[in-house]
Amino acid sequence: MNFFKIFFYLRDLAQIILTGLYDFFLVLLTRRNALPLFLNQILFNGLDALPILTVVSFLVGMGTVAEAGIELPKLGVQNLVGPIILHIILRIVGPFTTALIVTARTASSLTVEIGNMRISGELDTIEMMGANISYFLLAPRLFGAIVSTVALSLYFAVIAFLGGLLIAFFGLSMPIVSLIRALETSINLSDLLIPLVESITYGSIIAAVGSYHGLKVGDSPADVPQQTTRALVSSIVLCTLFSTFFLVFSSVLF
Repeated sequence: MNFFKIFFYLRDLAQIILTGLYDFFLVLLTRRNALPLFLNQILFNGLDALPILTVVSFLVGMGTVAEAGIELPKLGVQNLVGPIILHIILRIVGPFTTALIVTARTASSLTVEIGNMRISGELDTIEMMGANISYFLLAPRLFGAIVSTVALSLYFAVIAFLGGLLIAFFGLSMPIVSLIRALETSINLSDLLIPLVESITYGSIIAAVGSYHGLKVGDSPADVPQQTTRALVSSIVLCTLFSTFFLVFSSVLF
């Protein structure tokens, strides 16, 4: 029974993602006046997360460069400083940490927002009017979460590298010139494509999970905190599982 519950749960999430993406492209082709809905979701999901993401990414960059610059030369692998720093920040820590921060904000806010709309009867009114809930409700939030996660992951990498350069500038781990040269000679196309795929997937998972649990809210206000907790837990678990399998898969190919 648990296997079938998980299967149908994942099926419903995939349906929300595919339907939301289809409705988004439909909006682009037919109703450009609805684009402000999508832009508002990007601003809501992205801007409010910048302060905490800035602090976390700056500290992560400082710690990564400090450890790599001090410990790797002791092992005699100075030439791997650049690839390791890029691998950790761009492929592993950056996208996943960004996903956790977006989960804490977006998944919970989506569940609360849609759940309150269910309790107040707004969703029932939309359905009675024959309007497409995905068109006006799910698609903008899915698109906003995806774009915000991608942009925030890029922002995370930039701020993390600035934190690493600050450490190198003061000479606490390695000369700043050596760090810049190591990063320039180590970066390749896969270091950009893999974080992009990860961020898109994380954003899709977070938006789909938050929307799903928001729609699962019943008539009781007590359902809102329960579904919000489930949305947070499910988002973290699914993002962690995807990160693990994707990193193993990408390490084999790249």
